Amino acid sequence: MWEAIVIRVGVMTPIALVCIYLLKRGVTPALREMLMTALVCFAMIFTALLIQLSVSPHSFLDLFALGLIVLVGNVLFQLRFWYALCSSAFHFGVMLYLVTAHPTPYASAGFMALMVFFSITLFSIISNLRSERAERLSYLLLLREQLRVEEFTVKNEEFRRLASIDPLTEVYNRRHFDSLVSSLIGKQVDRRLQYGVAMIDVDSFKAYNDHYGHVKGDLCLKRIATAIFESVHPDVDIVARFGGEEFVVLLPSCTPQQALERAEEICQHVRGLALPHAKSSQQGIVTISVGVSAAGSGMGYNFENILKQADEALYHAKASGRDRCELFAQHDEPVLGRASAG
Repeated sequence: MWEAIVIRVGVMTPIALVCIYLLKRGVTPALREMLMTALVCFAMIFTALLIQLSVSPHSFLDLFALGLIVLVGNVLFQLRFWYALCSSAFHFGVMLYLVTAHPTPYASAGFMALMVFFSITLFSIISNLRSERAERLSYLLLLREQLRVEEFTVKNEEFRRLASIDPLTEVYNRRHFDSLVSSLIGKQVDRRLQYGVAMIDVDSFKAYNDHYGHVKGDLCLKRIATAIFESVHPDVDIVARFGGEEFVVLLPSCTPQQALERAEEICQHVRGLALPHAKSSQQGIVTISVGVSAAGSGMGYNFENILKQADEALYHAKASGRDRCELFAQHDEPVLGRASAG
């Protein structure tokens, strides 16, 4: 009894605690398998030592219980297959030694214990192999689904981007512009910020298309859209194609005068492109007209009204000679802002 206590408590328990401590700290998968394999092998060695030291006439019955150690390693610890196979071969070797070296009262007792041990080992190895295959298959299926989800997410983002971008000018389309405006202004209602809107129209664009053709007309719109985008703050301002040759720019946190100044910068940038326009009266180059409006986002704010005001200012700019920016005034008629000199 004392020898059993010393071996189990004084030797086996400290070794088991050290292995558990190392596993809790986190180790590599290979080291984990080696520690678990070493633990079950030590358990087999010390148990075999106790059987050898025992003087009880019934100690041979412990031979039938040694298969539990194999079950613990192969099924409970779920060692990787090759580690389980190697440890099982080691256990079988120890078992074979005990059967031949330890006396039994019956001639067939050792052989029966060996057959029971062999059956437990074989079945536990098969179970271990199936479990590992099922785990790998589950991992592969999970990985496949993750890849599918990632692919779907990427494609979905691409579809959303394509649905929100005008394919010709590569700025936002009108539908997405309306959605962004609703979202942005909805979040800022309580701040009573000023929002400026610039409605932009390419001067004499129909004449440009008739003279140069639609291919050149599309290229012209792309160049103008790029110029508008480069003239604003892309992280804050929102640029969209409103339809045909019309563009719209939302200018958050802008007073009416600041919005007018920003619109004039856009006009200057487009004029700086110096795109030839033989049918234009504005120095023979492509120009734009801009209508500007701005209002606070407090109670009663209506974006449709400010958009309508910017459109009215644009109409007045076109009627006043084109190639100019005009600011909507809060009275009967929109008044002229600083016109862009042609």
